[in-house]
Amino acid sequence: MNLSAAISPPQMILSWVLLGVLCAWMVFCAFLALRPQKARKREAADAPIPSGAIPVIVVSSVPPWQAVPPVEVAHDDVLAVPSESISDVGSPVA
Repeated sequence: MNLSAAISPPQMILSWVLLGVLCAWMVFCAFLALRPQKARKREAADAPIPSGAIPVIVVSSVPPWQAVPPVEVAHDDVLAVPSESISDVGSPVA
């Protein structure tokens, strides 16, 4: 098979350009990932505090539906307890 007939010159140029862009992108990302960190990481104590800082608002970590204390209800009615025990259930009636 004749290779020149299978791929036209514009297709070949586009393929090489795209391959070059891909390789350049990979080199650029590798450089950014592997570069040494020049500046030390700043601690929270080192951070400057702006003069008009917003005060910290403490928020409870308990969800609102759990924040309400349970309400105890006094029941005056006593549930009726059946006279037969569990062991009697299913036995034939005489």
